[in-house]
Amino acid sequence: MFGFTCEAREVYLGVFREGAPRNMGYIKQFEQQAGKKPAQIMWYQDWAQAFPKEEAENVVNYGAIPHIVWEPWYWSDHNKIKLKDIIDGKWDGYIIAWAKSVKEFGYPIFLRPAHEFNMEGYPWGIVNNDKNPELYIRAFRHIVDIFKREKAGNAIFVWAPMNYSFPNEAWNNWEKAYPGNDYVDWIGFDGYNWGTTQSWSDWQAFKYLFRDQVRRARRLWPGKPIMIAEFAAAEQGGDKAAWIREIPAYLKTSLRGIDAIIWFDLKKEADWRINSSEKSLAAFKQIMKDPIFVSSGEAMARLALPAEIRSKNLVQACKTDGVKFDGKLDEWSKCAPLVMKEGAYFKEGLNWGGPADLSGKVYIMWDKDFLYLAADITDKTPLVNKKERGDIWNGDAIEMVFSTDPGADRGRDSFGRNDFQIGLGTGDGRAIKPSIWSWQRRRSPTGSEIFVKKIDQSGYIIEAKLPWAFFGSFVPSPGTKVGFDLAIDDADSTAERERQLIWSGDYYFYKDPSVWGTLEFK
Repeated sequence: MFGFTCEAREVYLGVFREGAPRNMGYIKQFEQQAGKKPAQIMWYQDWAQAFPKEEAENVVNYGAIPHIVWEPWYWSDHNKIKLKDIIDGKWDGYIIAWAKSVKEFGYPIFLRPAHEFNMEGYPWGIVNNDKNPELYIRAFRHIVDIFKREKAGNAIFVWAPMNYSFPNEAWNNWEKAYPGNDYVDWIGFDGYNWGTTQSWSDWQAFKYLFRDQVRRARRLWPGKPIMIAEFAAAEQGGDKAAWIREIPAYLKTSLRGIDAIIWFDLKKEADWRINSSEKSLAAFKQIMKDPIFVSSGEAMARLALPAEIRSKNLVQACKTDGVKFDGKLDEWSKCAPLVMKEGAYFKEGLNWGGPADLSGKVYIMWDKDFLYLAADITDKTPLVNKKERGDIWNGDAIEMVFSTDPGADRGRDSFGRNDFQIGLGTGDGRAIKPSIWSWQRRRSPTGSEIFVKKIDQSGYIIEAKLPWAFFGSFVPSPGTKVGFDLAIDDADSTAERERQLIWSGDYYFYKDPSVWGTLEFK
């Protein structure tokens, strides 16, 4: 069993190459080009075909898992099959035959029926079925129920929308078409960086193709592993080689919820192949050396994720009689700090050079009038922040979020009237002075103070205080607990934020209180 943690898990590699797996030479060529074997091999079948036993055996003998995109149409007649016909049992004979064959096959096999249902182009799409996601759900469940009755337990069902819905209407929201945890084994997302190959497309980073979707799926269905079931990038409109090189870093930070990826290796609407250019192939071969990518089909078949448990992170605020701001943290040492030094806290950005590059200890204290914060930050390029007011997050800074309502619902996923985000900007040590900003109140908190001291070229210290009166009538007492999270923002060569360490939540911590930890007042 693989538990969900903040650390990057192994990511299982998969590939689609036309002609495979009937001809495994295409896969061996991919392995030679990429320098790594795929853990799963994906291909497409329509409903005019029987279960492809020979092709599936080729995959198993190679050491990978078969992955069939099972399309409920005839390639020669796209209108032959309707979702309502599946629901009414008109295709039960065909589905039963497949279930019996899969059971007889005996090895684990991924089946992805009726994929990309939130698109216009498929007859099983919601848009073509009364704009009613319930019909899709019933059809998907009907298929799975037959496999269950036939005891084809080696079938692993993948539910896979496109990353964006077309048309983008409320009834076409992919979340509404989820068949249920009893019917879905893996969640998949398909998505492509089309670059400028189409009149409607532009260049998109790998992160932005899938980040919000994966985060949402993790929140809604935390017990399910997630794959990128199809993805690739075009050459036109950007630097494909650079796009490829960024993938491992994203999988270790804002996309660490992904468990598997499948590259769509075909020259079709665009040149999606890993060898579309020498630079792109060299980049792909380079990232395959990263140990995050795993080739074991057997291990992938065993992958299961227990339900994610919301972070139990807790930091304590010590009672004080006041604090002197002098850049010396001796008086703070009575409190246990919040410490961020491990890679688990690196959740945004592409490059983190370890604790010497960016890390920190943060202390919290309080009295009846103020909340106090001190941060001892290691930063190889300190005090890089020329931003002011609401832009101070985009440089060296601390971001703190908290609630002033101890009774607030910890599962809420949006800010309420008692939730606040506060920024502490370092300034640049020259003309741009340190500052504090409240995004909810759109101003610097009246009565607040901040002091910043640069420590040679190794980091800086922040000391700050915020008056409780600015946040309303809340004043804590010993034992009070509220939701809390904190991030360290870092800018170096670009003079804009390049990376971010986040204590409890993820990149959406500044909007979603459900990922926060707890601040307890001692």
